[in-house]
Amino acid sequence: MEKTWLGGEQIDLRLCLMDSAQCFHFDALEGGFAGVVNGQPVLLWQEDGGIYARGAMDAAQLRLFLDLDRDYGALAREFAHIPAAERAIALYPGLRVLNQDPWEALLAFILSANNNVRRIRSLVEALCGALGEEFALDGHVLRGFPSPEKLASCEESLLRGLGVGYRAPYLIGTAQAVLEGFPLWQLREMDYFEAHRLLISLPGVGDKVADCVLLFGCGQTSAFPVDVWVEKLLKSWFGVCGCSRKKLMLRSRELLGPNAGLLQQFLFHAARMGDIEL
Repeated sequence: MEKTWLGGEQIDLRLCLMDSAQCFHFDALEGGFAGVVNGQPVLLWQEDGGIYARGAMDAAQLRLFLDLDRDYGALAREFAHIPAAERAIALYPGLRVLNQDPWEALLAFILSANNNVRRIRSLVEALCGALGEEFALDGHVLRGFPSPEKLASCEESLLRGLGVGYRAPYLIGTAQAVLEGFPLWQLREMDYFEAHRLLISLPGVGDKVADCVLLFGCGQTSAFPVDVWVEKLLKSWFGVCGCSRKKLMLRSRELLGPNAGLLQQFLFHAARMGDIEL
């Protein structure tokens, strides 16, 4: 299979696909990163200043997935008046906010609740390994996320055996809701508040998980997930105190505008790595 040139934009594939806690289903291989994106296997790598891919997805789809057409320089200028934002964006010039499939993001972030990154990755791997479709690419075997049909028909005991614990009925119930008409793939076009309201009606989806799904799976760039790191940062850098996490999320959207979620990813990673003071 021939390689496809995606462009020469600045991106750190390892950071985006493996280390920034927005994507949990890629494997690091010698010279690249492999995973299943939108139900298609793909191998991504960089060489000689270019970004390359092998797989069934075309260049336009992969550029969208990697968010290569967004002007992150403009994002830096937009938030240059905020010291924490300016520092976080400057620290990670290769960070992009991925445009993932909403179903894949939904499953991953249901599994993320009360878990660390290593544990989330292991649960995603177990779920895909047991129930996902198998693909072969360049001699590597890859597994996609299970379809809603496959997951909805699972026995809860099977999922608990994979280690997902109390999340087992959430996964099954969410899959059933999608099969019954939940408008998951229409959330991208909806008003943020309506999309958020619908998502938190799903089993296992609270405010933070909903915002993660909207930001990473639905392109809703104003969605602002608040975890412990972001909560501390909002209080110390922005003076937003005495609020529940839901109110912190709403206040952050008011303060930071339509690209709040994009900035959040830089702030979150910088705080998690200890690169900005809290």
